[in-house]
Amino acid sequence: MGPLFPEANFNLVLALIIGFIFGVLLEQAGFSSNKKLVGIFYGYDFTVWRVFFTAAITAMVGVLTLSHFNLLDINAIYISPMYLWSVIAGGIIMGFGFIVGGYCPGTSLCAASIGKLDAWVFVLGVALGIFVFILGYPMVEGIYLGSFMGTPQIFDLLNISMGLFTFIIVIFAFLSYWGVGILERKKNKGESYELTSKSGFFKIFAVAVVVAFLSLFMAPHKQTLLAEFNSVDFGKDANINLISSDEVAVRLLKNDNSLQFIDLRLPNEFTKLALPYALNATPEDFFLPRVSDFINQKQKITIIYGSDEKLAKKVAVLAEKIGYNPNKILVLKGGFDEFMKDIINFEMPKEQPNSKIVQTTYLFRHEYNGRIKEILENSKPKQIVLPKSKRALGGCG
Repeated sequence: MGPLFPEANFNLVLALIIGFIFGVLLEQAGFSSNKKLVGIFYGYDFTVWRVFFTAAITAMVGVLTLSHFNLLDINAIYISPMYLWSVIAGGIIMGFGFIVGGYCPGTSLCAASIGKLDAWVFVLGVALGIFVFILGYPMVEGIYLGSFMGTPQIFDLLNISMGLFTFIIVIFAFLSYWGVGILERKKNKGESYELTSKSGFFKIFAVAVVVAFLSLFMAPHKQTLLAEFNSVDFGKDANINLISSDEVAVRLLKNDNSLQFIDLRLPNEFTKLALPYALNATPEDFFLPRVSDFINQKQKITIIYGSDEKLAKKVAVLAEKIGYNPNKILVLKGGFDEFMKDIINFEMPKEQPNSKIVQTTYLFRHEYNGRIKEILENSKPKQIVLPKSKRALGGCG
């Protein structure tokens, strides 16, 4: 669920190797030929449509399958934020350039690498366009950053599952392959660029239908776990490691730096008063890298708490299923409400307890509750602030 190799520098080398192989495959697929590339616009060659659509559905099925079996953290996949006007303007400019020049940025480099003069002209034109854009950016900044729409995903907008969306796209892709084959044969007087026979196509289509059908029953690991989490009996019989309010109080007085806290309460409750330097999080936040980095710090024990212990217990079970080490997570017994009642707002009972242990506990609470309250008030609560989305630049393959 992380980089292929721990060493970041080697991942860059691996990216270079993959990029080299990708370029070779582009050239072998004929994408160094502008005649083949623009064929999609004139209706005589839909190779681009077939290759890129096949790549898209392969990636969709792969991501969904790997995420379903918890082999891929789907939250680690960066989604470019959508700025509506720049998408529209950029699409028009790139589409016009694609038709006129016969290349997109990626394929122009592919063609230039084998010495095609027109591709080199196209690459120089791209460089010139970038330079002009940099100089003119202040004038177009409003369009470039206009109508920010976040990171919408089509299946969310349609209110359907990722599995159903994958099924629809896979079926549509193969139906479109059949359709563009008809257009090619009509345009080319009976000839088509299809690489398989009719029987071969239908065999592949049958396999695709089966794969698409199976995707209906798959969901990203996060969705599956959250669906389980929201059930009434989730974590009901789990053995949860608890820590009492008194033990937390003692360790706060000793300035025990091995403790850290995650507060599950609402933000308005959290900002009023919380345990020292706690992070305010929701159950969904436990899938985020920032929360995992927080919990996985060396020589740290994380105490999870809510208003009571019920939600915190469920979250502790969820955290273990996500993959966190259960030995590094404790739940505050009784939650923050019990901590407030037993420690911060403790009142010595009128009747003396019979047990010496209970009597000692009461004396400790009475003597140090003011000091502990001071510790809490002096530690400003911290909320998890996700970094703002940055523009991600890129082009087609």
